[in-house]
Amino acid sequence: MATSHGERPAEPGAGSQLRAWEGEFGTAYTERNVADWRSRLPAFRRALEGLALSRILEVGCNRGHNLVTVAEIVGPAVEVVGVEPNHHALALAWQAGPQVTAVHGHVFNLPFEADAFDLVFTAGVLIHVALEHLAAALQEIHRVSRRYILAIEYFAAEETAIEYRGRWDLLWKRDFLAHYERQFSNLRLLRDGFWGPEDGFDRTHWWLLEKDGEGRS
Repeated sequence: MATSHGERPAEPGAGSQLRAWEGEFGTAYTERNVADWRSRLPAFRRALEGLALSRILEVGCNRGHNLVTVAEIVGPAVEVVGVEPNHHALALAWQAGPQVTAVHGHVFNLPFEADAFDLVFTAGVLIHVALEHLAAALQEIHRVSRRYILAIEYFAAEETAIEYRGRWDLLWKRDFLAHYERQFSNLRLLRDGFWGPEDGFDRTHWWLLEKDGEGRS
C-alpha cells in the first residue's frame, strides 16, 4: 500500500484546471471515456519491456483502464497504484481490478514519499496542466520516482493551446521530453514512440526516461 507523507506546501497548480477535473467536468469526462483495456496491452508491453519493477504509480488514473493493463503485464508480484483527483473516477478505479489500488490526490501534491515507485507514468494528464504550473507537476513526478518516468502525452514542437469542450484553458500540446530534460539533468531517454487508435490511444507520443545512478536511491 502507498505510504503517505506529512503536510506539504500549498499546491501551486490548484487553479481552474484542477477544479475542473475534480468537479462535474471531470465526472463527465470519465463517463465519456470508456476503453477496452486489453487493446492497450501490446503498446504497454513494448514500453515496459525489460524493466525491473516492483511498484508502479499512474498519476491521473481516472477509471483505471491503464492500471488494469499494466497489472496484467507485470503480474501480481508488482504493486500497481493510481492517484486521481475526481471522486467519481476514483470509485470506478477501485472497482477496476483486484490487483490495483487507487488513492485520492493530484499531480501537484502526490501523497507519497520520495523515491516511492520504480516507475511513475502519466497518460493524457500533463496536456491538461497550464505551462505556468508544469514545472511543479514534473517536480512531483520526479520526486516520487526512484528510477523510471513514462510520459504518454500529445506532442507539438511549440506550445499549442487546443480548444477543448468550449474552453481554451484545459488542453495544450507541447514537447514534454524537452521540458523534462531541461528541468532535470539526471534524466536520459531510454525509448520513445507513437501510439494511435490501433494501440488503444488517441494519437499520442510517449517517452520513457530513466534517472541516472547518481539521481537514484
